[in-house]
Amino acid sequence: MRSEGQLSFVEQARRRQFVQCALESLHEAGFAGTSLAAVAQRAQISKSVVVYHFGSKQALLEAVVETVYASAVPDIMAALEAAEGHRERLLAYVRIAVLFAADNVRSLIAVGEIFRNLRRPDGALRYTAADGEELITFVEELLRDGQEAGEFGDFDPRTVAVVIRAAIDALPDRFHLDRELDGPDVATKLCDAVDRMTR
Repeated sequence: MRSEGQLSFVEQARRRQFVQCALESLHEAGFAGTSLAAVAQRAQISKSVVVYHFGSKQALLEAVVETVYASAVPDIMAALEAAEGHRERLLAYVRIAVLFAADNVRSLIAVGEIFRNLRRPDGALRYTAADGEELITFVEELLRDGQEAGEFGDFDPRTVAVVIRAAIDALPDRFHLDRELDGPDVATKLCDAVDRMTR
């Protein structure tokens, strides 16, 4: 399978189309109802075209996960670069992560379907808690840097990083269940909680 950089503009556009169709299928029909054939039907093309681009349902769904999470990176990096000081960097990260969850509920609910159901050929889950380690480590490093600079208090950065990521990861389901929840308001309140927790 060629990397994204080796694909033509048309091929990249096709792959993005199939990823979007897979997201819609996951949200509306769930994991069991999402297949290469179902994605092809939504895209109004033959199944063989989807197979040509991804080869298998697993490869397509892995691309869905990568695409959804990659879409958050530009805003997060921009917010971090604009922030002054370690505390502001941490709070900027939390704020953007919450707003991303609020603005991408359908996509993140669909990704949750993949996390709970996609399995390897040996039957083991494709995604486990270990796959969230990179996100936890990123927050942990923000916390350690702030402690070393004297901006944060004395606490275990690993534990606090796990708590912060757990709160963020729980938000898509909460936003989905409670339509009255307001993304910016939740962001402000979680930032306040994180601010108090790290002083």
